[in-house]
Amino acid sequence: MKKRLLLLVPFIFLIVGCNHKHLSFSGESENWKGEYSANISDNETKEDGKYIFGYKKVTSDTSFKNLEITINDGETKWNESDYKAATISISSSCSGCSTPQEDQPIDVTIKWDDGKEESFKLEPK
Repeated sequence: MKKRLLLLVPFIFLIVGCNHKHLSFSGESENWKGEYSANISDNETKEDGKYIFGYKKVTSDTSFKNLEITINDGETKWNESDYKAATISISSSCSGCSTPQEDQPIDVTIKWDDGKEESFKLEPK
């Protein structure tokens, strides 16, 4: 009986592990680069991810008066005034939601400092 149980436990972990997948996207524009990585589970209804955006023309005193990042036409939106860094990290987590598809790009628009704006796509890796 113990031998059967010892064989059954790894099999259960293998089956449970198959319900998870990892997604990874990246892209860039003239001034910005971005990445998104996420773990998707529970039959693609639970997402735990993170966006990371970086300003490519970094100086020792990089800062932004106004910084706005819009992802997928407002599905995710981030705003900050007087932001004093060149890297932005945005967590993304949901349960019972529609999760990103591994073959669909993610649209990103970044606006900063009174009128500057760039749009680009994060493409699946």
